[in-house]
This record gives sequence, C-alpha cells and structure tokens, in this order.
Amino acid sequence: MLSTMRARKRHVRLMRVAHRVLQDAMVTTSQDIRRVTPGQVACLAFARHEMRIDDEEAADYLAAALADRGLPTDHRPAPAV
Repeated sequence: MLSTMRARKRHVRLMRVAHRVLQDAMVTTSQDIRRVTPGQVACLAFARHEMRIDDEEAADYLAAALADRGLPTDHRPAPAV
C-alpha cells in the first residue's frame, strides 16, 4: 500500500515537471515543442524534487505530457526494445 502511494506521488511529480517544461517552451520562450528534450525534463526533476531519472524515463514522461495536451508525439524517438 505504501509503495503504491509513493509510486503515485512520484508519477504525479514527474508529470507536473514534464508539463512545466512544455508550458515554458510553448508560452514563455516561444520555443517549438519539438525542440524540448528529455534532458530538460530530467534536469527540472532533479532541480525541483531531487529526483534522478534517466533519459528514457524522461522521454516517456515528455511523450505522456504531449499526449495529455493532445499534441503529436510522432517526433519523439521510439524507445529501444
């Protein structure tokens, strides 16, 4: 039960981070969303929550945030199998 709550809290935090990176790219800097990198998500996750995530996980959260906003994710690299 406790591990489920921790996992949920972690997921919520990382989704917020990914949404923040996208929001900053779209509104604040007028940056094209295709230029947002998983590295930016990983860096902000560490800066805000002291969470170290790898690029693959950051890419997953970035793609999820894009899909959540109804934006295309086809420019995101496909994960290695």
